[in-house]
Amino acid sequence: MNILVFGKKGFLASKLKKKFKEKKIIAKFIGSKDINLAKKNSVSKLKRYKKKYNIIFLSALTPDKGKDEKTFIKNISMVTNLFQYMPIENIEHFLYISSDAVFNLNQKKINNKTSPSPADLYGLMHFSRENLCRFKIKNKNLTILRPTIVYGEGDTHNSYGPNRFINQLNNNQNIKIFGKGLDVRDHLYVDDLIQVILKSIINKITGTYNIASGNSYKFIDVVKKIRKISKRKINLDYVEVKNKQTKRYFDIKDTKKKFKLKFTNLNTGLMKFLKKL
Repeated sequence: MNILVFGKKGFLASKLKKKFKEKKIIAKFIGSKDINLAKKNSVSKLKRYKKKYNIIFLSALTPDKGKDEKTFIKNISMVTNLFQYMPIENIEHFLYISSDAVFNLNQKKINNKTSPSPADLYGLMHFSRENLCRFKIKNKNLTILRPTIVYGEGDTHNSYGPNRFINQLNNNQNIKIFGKGLDVRDHLYVDDLIQVILKSIINKITGTYNIASGNSYKFIDVVKKIRKISKRKINLDYVEVKNKQTKRYFDIKDTKKKFKLKFTNLNTGLMKFLKKL
């Protein structure tokens, strides 16, 4: 199996590289220093890849790199440039890592049949890239995964939730909570997403799937769990916000059945996360 992974140094890429090594799966990881997908003169290097490939596409400029139109255009160009220089007939299987940002926060209950309705350019970017993939790749060769908030050791984005809370705790900082921490979200342990990616590639599982644990919590309750597990004193700073409380719940029965995977509950995930630090 010839595997190309676009994305080399990010959170998921480093985890996936470790898992492939453990499973003795050979894959070539391509970073922006190898091929800059946003630049056509760099992407032309793809012409040298003439075999049939299973592609895992992780590359994206995340919100911490920018949320403006310029970032949106760069993200779109990564995919359009790839398809321009990589012959479609050479793509045996294409796995695109999207995001639950394709849904807006007014969509409270989400399952695999829920229609996307992006509320910002980041969500619109992922939905646009999904549709570009659908346009270019046959459905029988395409997998789209929409993970929710991913947490675990090695996170590079310091995203609000377990990652940022634990970073603040380890740096002896007060944990900053937006509002009173009453917003409700699902949190996905990184190893579960890696398992889903692995199963998708090995078993050629195709289709579009939301990837989440299936259990949602208030952010303040996440902090309380971290406090209980770490047995450390935690001071909170409440950051005033004008937004109304939002909630998001995932029905993942179809996803669990398809991937035959039991997702890690938050207590267990946080224990693993804190233990490895």
